[in-house]
Amino acid sequence: MTQQELSSLFPESCRIGNLILLISPEQFYKLEGITIAGSRMFMMVCKGSLSLTVNDRPYEVASNSYFDVMETTSVRVESASQDLRGWCLFVSFEFASESLKNLRPGPLHYSLEHPHIRIWHFSPSEIDRLEQQLVLLKETIANPSHYYRRELTRVYFKSFSLELGNCMLSHQENPNDMPPYVSKRDFITLQFMTLVSKHFAEEHQIEFYANALCISTKHLTRVVKEMVGKTPHAVICDEIIHQAMALLEDDRIPIGQIAERLHFSDQGAFCKFFKKQKQISPMAYRRQKKTSID
Repeated sequence: MTQQELSSLFPESCRIGNLILLISPEQFYKLEGITIAGSRMFMMVCKGSLSLTVNDRPYEVASNSYFDVMETTSVRVESASQDLRGWCLFVSFEFASESLKNLRPGPLHYSLEHPHIRIWHFSPSEIDRLEQQLVLLKETIANPSHYYRRELTRVYFKSFSLELGNCMLSHQENPNDMPPYVSKRDFITLQFMTLVSKHFAEEHQIEFYANALCISTKHLTRVVKEMVGKTPHAVICDEIIHQAMALLEDDRIPIGQIAERLHFSDQGAFCKFFKKQKQISPMAYRRQKKTSID
């Protein structure tokens, strides 16, 4: 479900149109059993624990933890402990852009850590500060008679984002070296990563992505290498391998079918690619995973 589809499950006091949806601890249980995709989502567990499946991989989120996902990531809320106190915040790109005005809350490469999510473990006092901002945000969204409701909502979202960025940076080395604003290189890299997450299965060549971004392959390579420490080709290969490994873990799917899904010319080409990336054949990887599970 997308942010817009989820909105129908919650009262109007939780949202402002399709701009923002804030799910507080009292409403969090409604997310159990739901798969969320195509939405920018922030999730925080203040107390208790949460079981998730993110891009077909299981995750356990303990108390005093935070994570968020991009629109290209799929998250299923499997179960929550009875004592869970959790928050979930959805925002549209337009709302976030308006609120932050190109500010960069948090580490430089934080938003580029796709496809894996990073679960941040904060101190109880840090979680308390973040929750205070969410409570203020909740009260503002729930008050439609407030003359400056939308403006104040943007202020409190910005306040939450900056408090979150401060928590993240306090857990980083050399936080003062982090530039406070998003640059054009950030936008290029983030757009590239988003395109890769959508098209990696059928588009393996850098030229496709450079053309989509209206820049040269040379410029794309230089920017991505500088921003994430990898070439665009390596980023594409990482996505393909990540998906291939997930598919190989299901031994009901023939390797030939995996090769077809990932748009390799044939099974041999896929096996050659996989072995080059992982130093092990797909069949050997599948046997290895099966043995470790048994």
